Amino acid sequence: MFLKTKAIVLHCLKYSDKASIVHLITEERGRIACVVYGVARKRSGMKMAFLQPMSLVEMELEMQPDRELHRIIEAKPTVIVSSLHTDPVKSALALFIAEVLYRTLRETQTDRTLYRFLEESILILEHSELSCANFHLVMMLQMTRFFGFYPNLESDERGSYFDMENGVFTTLRPPHRNFLPQSESVAFRQLMRMNYVNMHKFAFSRGERVAILEHIIAYYRIHLAEFGEIKSLPVLIELFD
Repeated sequence: MFLKTKAIVLHCLKYSDKASIVHLITEERGRIACVVYGVARKRSGMKMAFLQPMSLVEMELEMQPDRELHRIIEAKPTVIVSSLHTDPVKSALALFIAEVLYRTLRETQTDRTLYRFLEESILILEHSELSCANFHLVMMLQMTRFFGFYPNLESDERGSYFDMENGVFTTLRPPHRNFLPQSESVAFRQLMRMNYVNMHKFAFSRGERVAILEHIIAYYRIHLAEFGEIKSLPVLIELFD
């Protein structure tokens, strides 16, 4: 079976001299893994530049029934996201978000609304001319809407704790250890007011931004058991040092 679909590249790993394994989020089939041949050849129509993390591509795939690996026949960019791969800040953010998606999205998920959100987010980062230091914070929080654990703001009260197990703000100290104290809940509440339009207006110190990011990652780990270590995190933290 052959399939044409738009896709977002998450990860590309050289498998042999002739083949690479590519993990994708596709509009039509959700997350899949594919093998691609010939990207290292100079005359190949399949360029490695098309397969960098967070690249937006259109692909023709040969879907292999009952197999984990499908085959990429052809790939071409739908949009050239040049600054994501040349600007050091945007590149680090793209690598980080790609790894987060790699560790959160399962092969069984097909969600066109999520795909459109991811595509739009990539384009916002690509074309942003203002500070994008908070981009990853906004994107990770917004993605919790699709995963089912976006924080409940109805209980948001001044001076409250953020209960990470239940995703709510509460005036009472939770009876477990997975919560943010009142002082750190204030910073987390600020995050809830951010979006892609106003994110450049929120100025955090390096320590505050790192703490907020670590809280978001902890929040993911509580609700997604398979969410493991993010290897690109130290690079991102060092970049904003």
